[in-house]
Amino acid sequence: MAFKFLATVTSALLFTLSLGAPVLAQLSDTQENAVEELAESSEVFQELATDPEIGIPPILVQDSEAIIVISNLGRGGFIVGGWSGDGLMVARQPNGTWSNPAFVTLGGGSIGLQVGGRSSDIVMLVRNREALGDILEGNIDFDGVVSGTAGPETGSISDPREVDGDILVYSRSSGLFGGAVLDGGTLSFDNDRNEAFYNVVNVTPEEILLYSTLTPIVDTDILTQSLRQAQ
Repeated sequence: MAFKFLATVTSALLFTLSLGAPVLAQLSDTQENAVEELAESSEVFQELATDPEIGIPPILVQDSEAIIVISNLGRGGFIVGGWSGDGLMVARQPNGTWSNPAFVTLGGGSIGLQVGGRSSDIVMLVRNREALGDILEGNIDFDGVVSGTAGPETGSISDPREVDGDILVYSRSSGLFGGAVLDGGTLSFDNDRNEAFYNVVNVTPEEILLYSTLTPIVDTDILTQSLRQAQ
């Protein structure tokens, strides 16, 4: 585990260094944030996909129509608490490849007795085009979906595809709260980061995820490699 963690951290570091100081200096703050999120989400996905205690079945990755990665979903507070996290989303193309990433945010609030804090990394597997369409249209309701549809682990059942659910969720949490409870969660597309990452004003999620004809400001191989390895 220590070696694998070091390898993924090294990969993210080399990705950043490969841009070079001149390139980084030319990026706006929003563009830098997007590049950092690309590296972080790629690392999170790779770690959750290969973690022996989580074990996302490769067949489910192969069959997914879209994948959402949320890094560092934080939650804390006392009596009144809230949480939010950033990440990205990719969609399956007709030829079987993955689209360019669209940046997203996941957030919400809750009222209750909360002591301490928690940070969670989350991977959501979107299993059909109807669910993907609902996400693009902003019609997806995460009440109970995220907290109640945990994906099967590798080897836990003979055929993971038999598990019901339009969206399967895998999470890794730390802190005083266990599991990932996202009651009332709202997934939104981060328009600022998406515009900055593709240098296109008013770019839509559909343009990024369904057509993939846009050119990002940096290479997205670090994410593509993580997705390929998981399959």
